[in-house]
Amino acid sequence: MNPSKIDIDRNISKLRVNSSEFLNLDKENLITMLDETINNIKTISYYWATLASEKKGILNKSKEGEEWIGGPFACIFAIQYFKDSLMNEDGLDKSKFNDSSKSYKAFPTKNIEKLLFPFLEGEVRFGKNLSFEQINEYRGFANRFKNNKPKITLVLGAGNVSSIPVLDALYHMIAYKSVIYMKLNPVNDYLLPIFTQIFEPFISRGFMIITEGDMEASEYLTQHDGFHQTHLTGSNFTYENIVYGRILDDRERSLKTLPKVNKKPITTELGNVTPIIVHPGNWSRSEIKHQARKIVTAKLNNSGFNCIAAQVVVLPKGWKHTQKLKDEICFYLKKVGDTTSYYPGSSETLKDLIETDNYEQINNLSCNTPFLVSDLDLEKEYANKEVWSTALYFKEISFSSYENYALNSIDYVNNELWGNLGVTVLIKNHKKKTNDVILNTYIEELKYGTVAINEWSALGFVIPTLPWGGYPGNKDNDIQSGQGYVHNSLLFESPQKGVVYSKFRLSLLIDPPWFVTNNKAHKIFKYLTYYQATNSKINLIKLVFSTLI
Repeated sequence: MNPSKIDIDRNISKLRVNSSEFLNLDKENLITMLDETINNIKTISYYWATLASEKKGILNKSKEGEEWIGGPFACIFAIQYFKDSLMNEDGLDKSKFNDSSKSYKAFPTKNIEKLLFPFLEGEVRFGKNLSFEQINEYRGFANRFKNNKPKITLVLGAGNVSSIPVLDALYHMIAYKSVIYMKLNPVNDYLLPIFTQIFEPFISRGFMIITEGDMEASEYLTQHDGFHQTHLTGSNFTYENIVYGRILDDRERSLKTLPKVNKKPITTELGNVTPIIVHPGNWSRSEIKHQARKIVTAKLNNSGFNCIAAQVVVLPKGWKHTQKLKDEICFYLKKVGDTTSYYPGSSETLKDLIETDNYEQINNLSCNTPFLVSDLDLEKEYANKEVWSTALYFKEISFSSYENYALNSIDYVNNELWGNLGVTVLIKNHKKKTNDVILNTYIEELKYGTVAINEWSALGFVIPTLPWGGYPGNKDNDIQSGQGYVHNSLLFESPQKGVVYSKFRLSLLIDPPWFVTNNKAHKIFKYLTYYQATNSKINLIKLVFSTLI
């Protein structure tokens, strides 16, 4: 039910009355409330994952695993890391800081994580002018000040991944000690009773309000003087409508500054034309197949409705494996076969694309959702906007050496593709000394909020200690992937980017459970969620067996 203007005013008044109490809440009480939230998530997680799967029309059981990891698991995992930060009185561990690269090793932090997430590592990079002492001192946001003012934040929830509104709200509560008005997206407002149950400890004390909201309610909320800040996960066009009252044209985006209609502080995560850079090398046939499955996963996870969904595969022109990799990508697209275009307008987008004759449909014509591929040179507009569907583009880059290819591909994605949320680089033997210079060039020069080596950059979303957001420096009137960041459980105030590392291929026997080709994903992520919530040995045993049987 959409709230009326009177309902909204009353809700904001309730938050204002309780905002001082939340601001002054001691850590012990807050941690107790977070523990209650974890328990509530555990209780409702099965219903949460199965309801989301049903509403999205998921066609096979294994794909339900996406709703477990992108829903209850991601939330429990993040809350546990926020608790760790709140309880930590000692500051950062200097032994994890590399002064030459200005990086802090942020994942894994526990031995069990090395078992649950083998070969997956994460670090946070900072500007070259910062020392460890400065990074450690300027960390915590409102938690390091005594004289904060009460704050009310409007969180505009995303409609695609169910954990996003929860994680956004948690970050603003913990980092800024802000009470929250969460307005759900109409696409997934079926989550309202679930979120109401999991956040009961906060809602019952007047620290949070969760409502649905149509366009009229959303406009009233975003213009309301009762909020001190807004956080949006969504479209850059939605952002422009909120801040400027209209969608900007290219000329307006090119201006140095542009007067705002809405001057309230706003942080944003707004998507990306996500590139996957394929670095040339000597790949075996099985490695080509594995990387093809990785790319297909990055495209088809959540039916392509991710802000970090693969859109452009950047390939070396003339490389001996380029055509073979393309063929294998198409092979696995066809093997997956079908999905559901649950997001409003996406089916129409795909129909329009097919009518241009610039696309090849890979799956059967009888499928619900066409899987399309095209050469980006034929569809150049999709270098500058998200396709938000199951279309994938190839772009070949000329090069004269491996080092030259790294520079050329970096220049291309930094300057020719819209957005800077996340990028993936697939490079064999990335830890070999002979690849040191090339690897460091990719990590340092790619201007993205998350740089993932040999893994889909969406893994950075799941790791709570890494910041999630666009690369710093986006202009207000050319917002790209947004300003600010969330997750970031270590509460860094000036991170530059998160970096994810993984092996080129994790296993010769099985695909990682997040691959769309792994038919055990629903079991694995269900038991992983229960284990994460309870630390139960029984659930750990179930988890191990679910990967094998």
